[in-house]
Amino acid sequence: MPRSMSSQMSRRPSSSRRCLGGAMLSALAFASGMVFLAPQRSGRTLRVQRAATADAVQVKGELSPLFDYVLIKAKEAVTSTKSGLLLPTSSEKPSEGEVVAVGPGAVQETGVQVPVWAQVGMKVLHGKYGVEEVKYNEEDHVLVRDDDVLLSYSGDEPTLESIQMPRGKVLLKLLDEKEESQGGILLSKGAAKPDTTIGEVVAVGEDALDRFGKPITTDLAVGDTVRFRFGNEVKLDLGKSEFRSVDVSECLAKWKS
Repeated sequence: MPRSMSSQMSRRPSSSRRCLGGAMLSALAFASGMVFLAPQRSGRTLRVQRAATADAVQVKGELSPLFDYVLIKAKEAVTSTKSGLLLPTSSEKPSEGEVVAVGPGAVQETGVQVPVWAQVGMKVLHGKYGVEEVKYNEEDHVLVRDDDVLLSYSGDEPTLESIQMPRGKVLLKLLDEKEESQGGILLSKGAAKPDTTIGEVVAVGEDALDRFGKPITTDLAVGDTVRFRFGNEVKLDLGKSEFRSVDVSECLAKWKS
């Protein structure tokens, strides 16, 4: 190797070498369909992921989630009604299932390990982003972060009586255009931004935990009207009403109607 080239390589900053190494690792993970996890100072993990496809990672034997990941057995999509009416199929898989395994929790930069909220046996709805598909024991599963679990329920289907909200999450009933303007603020659907809307709080989860594992007070209560923005929410239709489960951080303002 020429001296000039060798000299340039030896002077390459360590950060550049780490970037090159990370890029090679990302390429390998993408090609193999694997997920690479590594702890960071923030207590979260670095995740090299690819978009969810039909080529889910095949896993046999015992699968144990790490950190704050939750393993969920995906619920089969409904293709017909009870009366036998066929429903149109969709390429988008339902973000719903049953928790079959949970990680020990994420270790924060303070050294405190915050346990996951989800528990084995829970029926949950989760966000659609950051989902890792896994073919586990010949059945469809997904790996999601505990923070992306947006709602839990008991029974065959979620109802207002059976719903349980995770830490730092709220369930909002969407208000129609007439109801939105009662608070004295112009909130018509035509004037509102497409990624922002209005809802009434109908359920509130436990307080989220900070990096020391201490509760962060949720300044929302049932009956509050809030303006929120769409993010990693989950949609829920109950009766004639439409609901959204969102993170409290997506709520921008509140008032009493």
